[in-house]
Amino acid sequence: MQDDLDFDPEELARGRTPGRPGAVAVWTVRVLAGLGLVVGSYLTAVSLSQSGLPLGCGSGSGCDEVLRSRWSNLLGIPVGVPAVLVYVGVMACTFLIARPSTDRLGRSGLAGLAILIAFSAVWFIGLQLVWLKAICPWCMAEHGIGLATAAASFWLIFSSPVDAGQENGTSVPAGGLGMPVICGVVAAVLFMLLQVFFSDSSTSVARLPAGENADSGPGSDRQLVVLNGELRIDVHELPVLGSPNAPEMLVLLYDYCCPHCRATHRYLQDGLVRYPDQYGVVLLPMPLDAKCNPAVEETEPRFEEACELARIALAVWRADRAAFEEFDRWLFEPERPRTAATAREYAGQLLPGRNFEEATSEDWIAERIAADVAAYNSSGAQTIPVILSPSLDTVVGRPASAEELFSILEAELGLTAVE
Repeated sequence: MQDDLDFDPEELARGRTPGRPGAVAVWTVRVLAGLGLVVGSYLTAVSLSQSGLPLGCGSGSGCDEVLRSRWSNLLGIPVGVPAVLVYVGVMACTFLIARPSTDRLGRSGLAGLAILIAFSAVWFIGLQLVWLKAICPWCMAEHGIGLATAAASFWLIFSSPVDAGQENGTSVPAGGLGMPVICGVVAAVLFMLLQVFFSDSSTSVARLPAGENADSGPGSDRQLVVLNGELRIDVHELPVLGSPNAPEMLVLLYDYCCPHCRATHRYLQDGLVRYPDQYGVVLLPMPLDAKCNPAVEETEPRFEEACELARIALAVWRADRAAFEEFDRWLFEPERPRTAATAREYAGQLLPGRNFEEATSEDWIAERIAADVAAYNSSGAQTIPVILSPSLDTVVGRPASAEELFSILEAELGLTAVE
């Protein structure tokens, strides 16, 4: 019997021994699976904590949108959980392959898991690029690692003979890889179908104490004090959805480029129909754009025109208050944010003459945005949108649905739906 340590030089040059998987291939799979395990565990921990975002990701960022979308979970469980389990399975398979008695089992299992990883990675990359049109760098890194792990896994599967007597050529587990591959495809398709039909948005709201706030009540000089006295608002001098003399007033801090703000804005508009004359909404643009928000270190690409859109919207308000609600609704209509150039052109159509152009140069606009940004940055909120009211504990983040927001408003403001 040949001594186990008496290896053929050609086999050693290839990084393997007869009848054993190549060490380079094994450790490549283990390292990649380990990286996937670490990133998947980190994203899972962030999702389960329901607070904050991954490092380098800000409110309203691609990470924010992707990780709070319905595609970030499976039956209410973060997709990072099954990802972690799959990577653990891949690691286990590399140890099975290292032993002759379990080699075939390890290769079969690894083939199925590699197919599952590859299909899932393509699925999630497609969702970000095509459906959500938002990129989460952490998620993309995880999917890139997944594709690399799948490729390395097949390299390992075919890297050396299964039987010790086969020193030349390559073999695969008895019966081939057909069944493991089919099982991997079926598992991936089942995963996708479960997501399509049973996953829900993972968005959730946080609550902050209202603090010492006040509302002077309906009238031409109505004043609101929110954020524990940090923000004082003259209701009649700011854009309002609904009536500024409604019994209850809400204050919305938002960004015209933020997808979660887009959804919350729509919920509040629907609520004005459901609860007629019961509340109004003061609109305070709070751009996530470093050009006018010093707390933003690096502006996400989608927010590069957030400051300009806020300025244009407030200029429309200053030029013609009657035109603002239509303009505000128009800004929020499309799935993707309007460009500043398009917004400026539309504002010019709504407001012929020089009123709009004159309004854009008013110092009041820059001062208003600066005040909103300062209030938000000192509020303790970690994301937008933020709904404030003297009668309501602050609502931070996008409600999962209009019904979730309505249940809060009914319970805490005493609103009554009108059928």
